Amino acid sequence: MDNLDLRIAESLASDGRVTNSEIARRLNVSEGTIRQRLKRMIDGGQLRIQAMLNGDLFPHRYLAVIGLQIEGRELEKCAEEINQLPEVLRTLIVTGRYDLMAFLLLDSHAAMVDFVTHKLSRVKGIRESETFVCLKNSDPWFSVSNLCQIADTPANP
Repeated sequence: MDNLDLRIAESLASDGRVTNSEIARRLNVSEGTIRQRLKRMIDGGQLRIQAMLNGDLFPHRYLAVIGLQIEGRELEKCAEEINQLPEVLRTLIVTGRYDLMAFLLLDSHAAMVDFVTHKLSRVKGIRESETFVCLKNSDPWFSVSNLCQIADTPANP
């Protein structure tokens, strides 16, 4: 990716519905250049355009972060398994006190209890975990698929 590719992506970041013609006008290049570069970046897996919803408009959903210490050499396996759970937005392998950090989107206290006691407890290799509930999120935007996935996941009260 070069500077023009980054400027195209930046244009889409501020308005995902901006037309190729408008991006071309702003960047002083042809519409064909924008179209070709977008196709190359999307086809090459460098860029994804997706719908986002403002999570602040869904007050019954909240974020949590779980720090996990993993036994032995199960790190990548645990990360992959945890990342498949529908409540998980992403899982990061990190340095420091924890080996993994899992970011969750939940719809209730009961969903958190269910996640920790019934889903996370099934993942082999977890030595310890610590859960943090986010009180305020500076970036309220979530992928539509994340919010819809949580809506389709029943909690066990």
